[in-house]
Amino acid sequence: MTTIYLKSAYEASPRMEAAAERGEVVIIEQQDLTPEILLAHRGLITGQQLDQDALLNLKPALEAFLDQGGRWFFNGHVVRPLLDGLKQYRPIDKPRRPDFDLTAVNSHPLYEGIELKMLEANKGVAGFYGRGCNPLPEGAVAINGLGEAQVPVDWVWARPRGGRFFSHSGNDLGSMGLEWNLAPELTRRIIAWANGELCFDPWPENPTVPDYEWRLAEPENFRGHRALKRDGRRIVAPSSGTYYNIRSLEGPIFEGAFDVICAPEDLGSMLTPDDVLWVPCRTPAQRMIAQKDVLLAHLNAGGTIIALGESRQDLWLPSIKLTETPTNWWWWLDPNADLGVRVDNADHPLLRDIGHKEVTWHLHGWFDVPEGVTVLARDGEGRPILYEDTVSTPGRMIISSLDPMFHHGSHFMPATSRFLNQFVPNVRDYLNA
Repeated sequence: MTTIYLKSAYEASPRMEAAAERGEVVIIEQQDLTPEILLAHRGLITGQQLDQDALLNLKPALEAFLDQGGRWFFNGHVVRPLLDGLKQYRPIDKPRRPDFDLTAVNSHPLYEGIELKMLEANKGVAGFYGRGCNPLPEGAVAINGLGEAQVPVDWVWARPRGGRFFSHSGNDLGSMGLEWNLAPELTRRIIAWANGELCFDPWPENPTVPDYEWRLAEPENFRGHRALKRDGRRIVAPSSGTYYNIRSLEGPIFEGAFDVICAPEDLGSMLTPDDVLWVPCRTPAQRMIAQKDVLLAHLNAGGTIIALGESRQDLWLPSIKLTETPTNWWWWLDPNADLGVRVDNADHPLLRDIGHKEVTWHLHGWFDVPEGVTVLARDGEGRPILYEDTVSTPGRMIISSLDPMFHHGSHFMPATSRFLNQFVPNVRDYLNA
């Protein structure tokens, strides 16, 4: 038996692929996971693009997997009741930079010899490691904490019925410490832990328990998938079940904005020509590639598709030429820096009350757009990053390389929430005019 790396994203990290070649993990596409496959392995590693809706259907198998002594390394925010005893993620309330300081609560072998300051920020930018926590289950041991309250961003739980669960409630741990080249070593240690190594031995008898809940915001209510009727055009949003999709689509801030929330695989039965299809950013591309025929039929019938960034729209929509770019880390480090992002055609209804600041956080790519499209925002070199295309198909495409729903859903980068607060109602008003 070995460890499963559950591949929910479009691509596995090169580090996981190398580990698979060495026989340390087996990479399994999430849609291929069955109870039988899970129970035939000893470890499970899941990433922040995990489809928690789909995995919830395997809850009895997950419980049985742990009951027989399995180990599950979990990256991200718990927003569905995947196991009895887990609690919903809660962010730090109104965090400031000191709230992201990372310190040890109880030393753990997985972090032995690693200076936590090297993990606290990625290329000098704090907040990627974590911005809150999956609250401690009864009996769990806090490992690392954030800020003065030592909010337990990392903890491990020896379940009373068996098995161990390691929670890292931030971006994937195996992607941290970039400037120190720690990602390969962290990945190796995560795999070792899942394979039965690098854990408390013996289990701590009197671990330090941080007093942290006072520093957390209240949990939000997520209402699940829905299909509502509405006068006017419906907005249909395929949710890939990631924590950031769930918060952005189902959370209280945009409650009522999205009339239909369904899995991408259900679009064929949900979508009508009058609907506006809104594909959230960082939707795993393979989920939408499988729906290409549905999407093209929608456009050919005169429908509208909004597709946000980091979802490789060029692989599943027509006439899109995307050039990906590295993340602009430097911009966060200089309070006087100007990333150069500018709105274009500022009088366009989609940009009502949206200025340069609302489209500025960081960049992932730009587009070589067809002649005749309306560019709505450009990067510092004048290249399109948000545009409306009514010329390539009989329908309408609103395309962006920006990823506001990922950051809003991750409680990270206020500019993204400001953008959505205005863009969401602008879309409805514009398309119902």
